[in-house]
Amino acid sequence: MRSHHVIGRSSLLAALALLAACGRGERSTEDPVGQNVAAAAAAGVPANVSAAVDCSNKPDFVPVHANATILSCAAAPDGLDGRHVSGNLVYETDAPVKQVLGWSRAQANASGLKYRSETGFSYEAGEETERSLRVVAESHLGRTRVSISWGQKAP
Repeated sequence: MRSHHVIGRSSLLAALALLAACGRGERSTEDPVGQNVAAAAAAGVPANVSAAVDCSNKPDFVPVHANATILSCAAAPDGLDGRHVSGNLVYETDAPVKQVLGWSRAQANASGLKYRSETGFSYEAGEETERSLRVVAESHLGRTRVSISWGQKAP
């Protein structure tokens, strides 16, 4: 039994030494994915989860508020013929819920999407079968968490 404690203790010490070494030589980055990984890690999200955030394939009509921290972003074909794509994006911001919804509505209007419906926490817009957008904003731990669902015909 005593040998298990010695092995466990030495493994713990090795892990702590490795963690301490990882913090040396930090560099600033302008890479948004790298910034998201750093912000997520500071909030306790594992790096392998936050590193997967890549929104480079989101359409232009999907609004992301300034200074947002993107938590997740996914898109894939959703039709049998591959001619329609949908996605979901989740981010947090310090802007209040009403401000985020008003700004999102203005962005949707500017991109030519037509109003569909609105509540105190969501906004929906779209064009028949071409493009659709739903923005849901809620207070979460002192920030605003925004979930965006979107769809569009594949180019």
